[in-house]
Amino acid sequence: HINSLSYEELQRLSMEKYMQKQNMQIARLFNLKDPLVDVIYVAPFDMPPEVMSYYNKVFELGGIENANTRFTIIWPENHILFPSHYSTSKVLLYSPKCLKRIRQLTKGKNAFIIPGVPSSEDIELSATLEMPLFCGEPQKN
Repeated sequence: HINSLSYEELQRLSMEKYMQKQNMQIARLFNLKDPLVDVIYVAPFDMPPEVMSYYNKVFELGGIENANTRFTIIWPENHILFPSHYSTSKVLLYSPKCLKRIRQLTKGKNAFIIPGVPSSEDIELSATLEMPLFCGEPQKN
């Protein structure tokens, strides 16, 4: 799951708390309720260890088995080098360590990308990672 709201740049520039809004999709972690699903959640910024501990506890209380081995939260290592209005997908394209980590985590597995608001950046990311997109029609930007 990529927390990317790839609206047109003018919309992103005028949107209050854009980074936080991108991260609102964190509820997608609850797809782990299906025991056949693993989730790689790409956050727009660093997630403190306390957040990971919190979700592990929530999963434990929710009866989700082996959650700590079935979900990974990662973020583009270069997010601090780009303007805050850049989408997560765009920043991810310029974060080779994160891309490498995603490839390692998905190697030999059926994997696909679920973007927030899809765009041409997500199509480029899909091609880069050689993974299909699971979404509607991307925005033209």
